[in-house]
Amino acid sequence: MKECRYRAQASMDNYPTQPVHPPVSPEAGEPGGPEFLPLDPQVITLWRIQQLIGSAVLMGVLLIPLFVLVANVRGAFLPAAALWILIGLFRAFTFFWYPPRAYRAWGYRIDGKVLETRSGVWFRVVQLLPLSRLQHVDLHRGPIERSLGLASLSLHTAGTVQSAISIPGLEAGLATRLRDQLAAIGGDDAV
Repeated sequence: MKECRYRAQASMDNYPTQPVHPPVSPEAGEPGGPEFLPLDPQVITLWRIQQLIGSAVLMGVLLIPLFVLVANVRGAFLPAAALWILIGLFRAFTFFWYPPRAYRAWGYRIDGKVLETRSGVWFRVVQLLPLSRLQHVDLHRGPIERSLGLASLSLHTAGTVQSAISIPGLEAGLATRLRDQLAAIGGDDAV
């Protein structure tokens, strides 16, 4: 009885990086085959640096109106300081809590016909891209990604903005090999 209670109270740190259920076999008529592959663990550092930059900009922008408010309204210091501190605490919480969970939620797999990605901490997103519809593959490496040895792939099909899938946080060499492999497999049904 105690064992079940403790198991139910397991923290998110024990969340598996692989799917709980085994992947569906390709013979079943659904995407499947290989297990989901994780992103490079360095992506946690990348996401934290990006959050830190975003937080610094947000907190800096908030400081200007708060200074104006405090200077012009009597008794506004405590509410303004409380607001700034609450926003800072929330950003600090998401800085430490969110990136590891997003990393564990992210995965991708490629079988002979479909690229499948999954992501999302609170809302699960599963995207399928038929490789026969793939038009081009972009490799992105910003300055922070380069310093961490990472790259992102963007895979495009014909259509709107929603017709692209992005895989962030791949090791740079793997991303290059994957880009070349997917470009070779890519569709030949161009208009």
